[in-house]
Amino acid sequence: MPLLRFGLGSLLAMMVVPVVVANGGGARVIDPVADADMLASRPNINQTPVGTSGKWTMEKLNALTQAEGVALWRTLPAPTLEEMNGHYTGLGPGADDPAYQKGYADYMFNEKSVRGYWLGKAFHPVTATTGEGYNRWRFPGGRIERNLRMATGIRPSIIDGKPAYVLDYGAFNKTTLFDEIRKLEDGIYIGTATVARPDGTRSKLDMFILVGPTDEWVGAPYTLGATPLKEGTTLPTK
Repeated sequence: MPLLRFGLGSLLAMMVVPVVVANGGGARVIDPVADADMLASRPNINQTPVGTSGKWTMEKLNALTQAEGVALWRTLPAPTLEEMNGHYTGLGPGADDPAYQKGYADYMFNEKSVRGYWLGKAFHPVTATTGEGYNRWRFPGGRIERNLRMATGIRPSIIDGKPAYVLDYGAFNKTTLFDEIRKLEDGIYIGTATVARPDGTRSKLDMFILVGPTDEWVGAPYTLGATPLKEGTTLPTK
């Protein structure tokens, strides 16, 4: 599938520029971020189109609640292994829950944290039935790291038994994290993440969205990241 260039548009959609207003002989700067009511009074849901149908934008995807995203995910088909190839921008919608938004931002979008600022995921097929991938993180100074690798493939979902593109992090790491991705349309994918509970059940579904591919697979070298490697696992160097 040709690369879909979404990265720049999504960045521009999130930029807020202070406005300079003439004030007699001088000027004063108005910071729009300081006036949440003003921003809320002028909603913008059509600024940054993504996908291929014309129905979806970055703003509409981020306006989904977790419950709406999960309900939509349950209705969708799995993508093919072959099409999941390249880098994908990651979103974590939670439109009806300001506390969730803040917690998610602190955990996933903080370049000063041990994990870094989550840029998204990357995938590519390895054989006709298996693939691999990693997560991408930004740190201060513009440093980008690739870690938290996963094995990928099309399998029955551990949530509802229907086909999904699964990301098995336990193949390389000391974790029970398991993602399951389904296709909303070309260029837009909805995923759910769960971990194992002590009683053997899975945690509440954490919905996320991937948009892309934005650019090509890079791969090794990888960094260790915040999650320890599975015993006996080594990082590929090339």
